[in-house]
Amino acid sequence: MISSVAGKNGNPLMSAYSASKHAVEGLSESLRRELMLFGIDVIVVAPGAVKTPIWGKAEADDISAYGNSPYFPALERIRKFMLHLGEIGLPPEKIAGRIAEALTSASPKVRYSITPDPMRHLMTAILPKRMVDRIIAKRLGLLPSA
Repeated sequence: MISSVAGKNGNPLMSAYSASKHAVEGLSESLRRELMLFGIDVIVVAPGAVKTPIWGKAEADDISAYGNSPYFPALERIRKFMLHLGEIGLPPEKIAGRIAEALTSASPKVRYSITPDPMRHLMTAILPKRMVDRIIAKRLGLLPSA
């Protein structure tokens, strides 16, 4: 199954995408356990940013309609970050290599994560959730005014 690093971490203003990837993770885990009876394994490959044209859509989207929204500054920051992800994204061939590894390994892991910035993902995995929430909210300007 192809998921995303968003399958383990919810991203603000991308809740539908994160929810769909969390669903893939849950489905995969359930199927892996159900299908053991038949010797069928279910493996998740969860890439981070992949260098594809999708990131350019962030620049093309007109967000001016949200200009009066308290979320507008966060939308601008997320747009900038998405363009950055497009620049640093992994080549699709690298993801394909990880998929090939999962398919050909005699003892595959249950989940393979591959990202261009593994340290950021490691930190979100080991830090307390509330701390990660505050870090992300602060970076995006989503904390309440004092």
